[in-house]
Amino acid sequence: MTTMMKCACPGCRKVLDAKSEHAGRAVRCPGCQKVFKLPAAKAAVQVPEPPKLESCPLCAGPWSPGAVACGDCGFMPQPVAPPAPQVPQIRCIHPPCGASNYVGRKTCLRCGTLLPCPPGTVLEDRYRVDALLALGGFGAVYRGTDLASGATIAIKEMLCADKAQFTLRLNFFRREAEILKSLASESIVPGLLAFIEQEHAAYLVMDFIEGKDLLKVLEASNNRPFPIEVVADWGVAICQVLDTMHRHDPPLIHRDVKPDNLMLLDNRTGIRMIDFGTARDIGPSGPDGQRAKTRIFTEGYAPPEQVVGRPEIRSDLFALAGTLYHLATGSVPEGTSTGAEIKARLAGQGVPYPESDRWFWDLIRINLSEDPSDRYFSARDLGKDLAGRSLATQVACDGCGETNAVRIPYCAGCAAELTDAAHACLDCGKPSRMGCRYCIHCGGRMR
Repeated sequence: MTTMMKCACPGCRKVLDAKSEHAGRAVRCPGCQKVFKLPAAKAAVQVPEPPKLESCPLCAGPWSPGAVACGDCGFMPQPVAPPAPQVPQIRCIHPPCGASNYVGRKTCLRCGTLLPCPPGTVLEDRYRVDALLALGGFGAVYRGTDLASGATIAIKEMLCADKAQFTLRLNFFRREAEILKSLASESIVPGLLAFIEQEHAAYLVMDFIEGKDLLKVLEASNNRPFPIEVVADWGVAICQVLDTMHRHDPPLIHRDVKPDNLMLLDNRTGIRMIDFGTARDIGPSGPDGQRAKTRIFTEGYAPPEQVVGRPEIRSDLFALAGTLYHLATGSVPEGTSTGAEIKARLAGQGVPYPESDRWFWDLIRINLSEDPSDRYFSARDLGKDLAGRSLATQVACDGCGETNAVRIPYCAGCAAELTDAAHACLDCGKPSRMGCRYCIHCGGRMR
């Protein structure tokens, strides 16, 4: 049987009869010929079912099937209404707010902050958002599907409601995409599949990593440390990535190497290095190029020069040493204080390290030094010692063959340069070599 519904034309206001099955469709008014959409059908009202009782809870008399009240005392129990349908919601990412919003909204009802993509969103007619994995103040990470290949992917979305900050954030996002492209040859870096820019959003589409970050792995195992041999192998792989970044022109520094940004694969066959959003280039050499910039660091992993806004490539080596320490001990590093503690133990104070592992702890101590000139000068050299399970103490000059101590800028025999170029002197702007504590041109302190 066809049911009818009444509706008013928004043009001539004439009341029309329409079939209920046409609800929500576009129709034409027979009077004024205006095309308009019929209102959606009203949801059916759910009537609560009668209570299913065997006896009256008040007088204990028999309860007739289908009855809504007791035939003896007239007691009428409150009918049980069906549970309300669960409406999917998403929480606002703005920490002071945190309000719940219906899926499909673009901005928070309370504070106006941009909200993450709802599941089912398709980007570029190819990449579908399936589930939210992580949410932070700068963006969201989703698990998704590449509809062209069926592969599982990771989608990172930039979220920025502040119009004044949008361009700056977008530049950071573009830079992260360029860094991922430049590291495509590194096996422990997830591949970049696409970089998508839209009117008020940007997305990185990357390979999906089946695993957990190493900090969560440690916490789940009650901070049980990993074997030093395994940690050293991971360090070699990380050094390869850092060396590629540091050899970029201009050099790129990561600025946030830590267990949180290293993923252990579910099959435990290796790690992946993630989150290059904080990386930046060092900039031009000279006094103007070495001004303090945005201070981004994680306490315990960042060296003093990074804390004051003057990071350099050896700052990444400090962070890597703190990371390797954390993985090998299960304890969070405390910056240069941890380096001093290791030095004391190596000197015989407290519980000694096993003789077979002393090289590892000496390497960690060196790279947790307060002065960058006391650390390794390159990720390449650090990776070599980690791979060789040894600590290099001498280096031969290519010019005269003289044997020199490591980290000496000039050969004692012929004065040839032994180390890479360092940043320019902040006083005179002229370059020196890594390892120089004072400028060879003006005598100013290299800092």
